[in-house]
Amino acid sequence: MKTKVDIISGFLGAGKTTLIKKLIEEKLHNENVVIIENEFGEIGIDGILLRKSNAFVKEINSGCICCSLVGEFGEAIQEIILKYKPDRILIEPSGVGKLSDVIKACGKSNLKELITINMIITVVDVLKYKIYNANFGEFFENQVKNAKTILLSKSEKSDRINLDFVVNSIHNLNSTCNIITTDLKSITSDTIIDVAEQSDKTSLEKEIKSAKNFSIKGHTYGKTIQSGNPSSHNHNANEVFDVWGVETINVYTKEELKNIMDNMAHYTEYGFILRAKGVLRAKGVLQCHDNTWLQFDYVPDEYEIKNIKADYIGRLCVIGYNLDKKKLNNLFKIIV
Repeated sequence: MKTKVDIISGFLGAGKTTLIKKLIEEKLHNENVVIIENEFGEIGIDGILLRKSNAFVKEINSGCICCSLVGEFGEAIQEIILKYKPDRILIEPSGVGKLSDVIKACGKSNLKELITINMIITVVDVLKYKIYNANFGEFFENQVKNAKTILLSKSEKSDRINLDFVVNSIHNLNSTCNIITTDLKSITSDTIIDVAEQSDKTSLEKEIKSAKNFSIKGHTYGKTIQSGNPSSHNHNANEVFDVWGVETINVYTKEELKNIMDNMAHYTEYGFILRAKGVLRAKGVLQCHDNTWLQFDYVPDEYEIKNIKADYIGRLCVIGYNLDKKKLNNLFKIIV
């Protein structure tokens, strides 16, 4: 079996080591983990953490890891797998290294039979995003563009305007990545790993694709016909059904969500809505360390709203036909 390789990237001081500590303390301490660490002048994984886990730390000190890719890095991987037989290797490259170079090195032919690249996370400090992007664009943007998951650190200290700007800017650089906006104190390592490993239960895109076949009150909706009228004709669901899905950092109260559900139920201007679901940040979470989020489920004539634990980002999915997506954006106050 190949060894999983997780790359935890991020510019200087973004919080890579903090994230690795959290992952090991909360989730990975039961696995055989090796950490390859390469930070200039920064304290690495501390001794207390190592005593709590089975992790072994391999330091590459001959300069930036990206300058050692051909030699010491490849040899270190092979040596680690032979000696420690780890379940996973966590790589923490230098904050000024290029993520694309690390990914390329892990894909070299001599390593392909030994490892599989698993999580590729870039930690981004939302408070320093603008200044780092403006002054260190080549390195900073490379880390953003090549990540599968972006984790925003210090999001609890950011105002809404700045957080919106950072999320939109990241999406412009990398339209396919998942963005975790929930602060590290509120989100669990299970959720982070589920997102970073592209788990089915956290991928909005997969939720939308699976929504093509769904059931309401015992009726399965997988076949529809023209003009938005259910029928026994054997048509593909996506020929008629519309699906609207977004990720959002918006915050809502239960009362606001109740009003939204009532609007969907009583006004046809949004289209005919057969199903809606979502997980959303509860109002007040950004300002205080309240872990309460809201989950809603809607079908015609009934809906439910309940409290849940913190998720990685707010998500909405609406299924129906003749949906007016612009009006749905306005209803949920989504900025596009």
